[in-house]
Amino acid sequence: MRRLRPEDETVISSTISDPMLVAEAVARVGRAAAGWAVEAGRAMASRRNDGDLSDARYIHFRPQRFYEALALAAVVSLTGDHTLPAALRGEISVLVKEAVPRGVSVDVGLQGVQLFHADFLGRLFDWCRAHLPTESQAEGMRQMSADLFEGMAALSALMAQEFTVVRDRWLAGAAAARQEMVRDILAGRDVGRDRAMSRLSYDLTVHHLALIAWSESDVTDDTESIVHSDSTANTGPYDSTDSTGPSHGTGPSHGAGDLADAATRLLKSAGCSSILLVPTGTAKLWAWGGRVGGLPEPGADKDSSSRNWRLPPHLRVALGRPGSALAGFRRSHEQALAAERAGRVGQFPGPVYDYERLELPILLNARPDAAGEFITRVLGPLAADDPAMAELRTTLRVYLDEDRAVSAVAERLHIAKNTVLYRVKKAEQLRCRTVKEDRLAVHAALTFIEVFGPPAQRPE
Repeated sequence: MRRLRPEDETVISSTISDPMLVAEAVARVGRAAAGWAVEAGRAMASRRNDGDLSDARYIHFRPQRFYEALALAAVVSLTGDHTLPAALRGEISVLVKEAVPRGVSVDVGLQGVQLFHADFLGRLFDWCRAHLPTESQAEGMRQMSADLFEGMAALSALMAQEFTVVRDRWLAGAAAARQEMVRDILAGRDVGRDRAMSRLSYDLTVHHLALIAWSESDVTDDTESIVHSDSTANTGPYDSTDSTGPSHGTGPSHGAGDLADAATRLLKSAGCSSILLVPTGTAKLWAWGGRVGGLPEPGADKDSSSRNWRLPPHLRVALGRPGSALAGFRRSHEQALAAERAGRVGQFPGPVYDYERLELPILLNARPDAAGEFITRVLGPLAADDPAMAELRTTLRVYLDEDRAVSAVAERLHIAKNTVLYRVKKAEQLRCRTVKEDRLAVHAALTFIEVFGPPAQRPE
């Protein structure tokens, strides 16, 4: 590109790029061209620092080293050999390792390459106008533009590849550390609140609502070993969202993207301003939502809210009740686990299993044998696993839900008022007593069967 100048030796010897990269560039284009590239890289870094290129998308970690490396790779491409210098991967890796923990995405990295490309091409054209005969300038610019385009395409591919590798490794390590911290908190270990909040990027002092989301089509059930296990489990590659930082994903496995989206959407709909997502497998997710001013009253319009959630058909969600600070963080999660178990072994229709609604049958189910005896004693023949008994049970349960308002029951079940009265009377005859006599016990037994099924068909 020009004759070797004495100052080129000084420029080359003062580069901060990898010496192997500099040596390879010198070997392929000569010291004069390598010196020109280093000067161009420094000038571009200086312009960025001066604000001329202070675009928020621009790669800006150690700009001089980055631009020197890109300029050396670019000038090598002008030889017509578009094979990138072998040492360039190390330079790109250094850049990406600094960028990924700061939340810089591959798109931002590629935008930085594009901006470099435009700036460097302008400098090449300036050189052509200054050093080539007028009649040769157009052809020289065309050839340089074509060669530089090929070189930048190869560079972009390399950067995208490095972002994928580095980001996958970083996210896996960070997510594993967060899951370990969460498991320690749930097990009641002394983790240090401030240290835990720093590790999780989530405020543990606020009100929390716990949520568990899973895919019915592919999930490993580890609900029994979650709190009590001392081992550190593997985790998936996504993370906190909203105020806890950007959501991360690396090509989610089956349902993982849906899980994160659904959990975030549901917690936001509950008024949570900060969200923590912790994957526990390829198709299961724990989540917490935090709110400084407290959470909505439990049960407030929850039925209408759940109808509007519109979850994908393969997803299920279990909710705990709101709780405050670390104790509430644990308790709400334990309740969500209990609701999840009820959803898995019971018959209650999904996709949302709310502990608040299921609390009574869940508590009864803590002693299955005693619960079975209680239900059989209270309901008598109504507890049988029979379609006709199931129809009577449903009518009677709704009758008690609606405080014995026959019109409301008829509207809810889409049947005639006389049918409601007939079924209630029939149920009372089978029990040999009216529901007024032990209404609370009857309601509890009917609700239990709604969730877990009749005692005779419940799984062991």
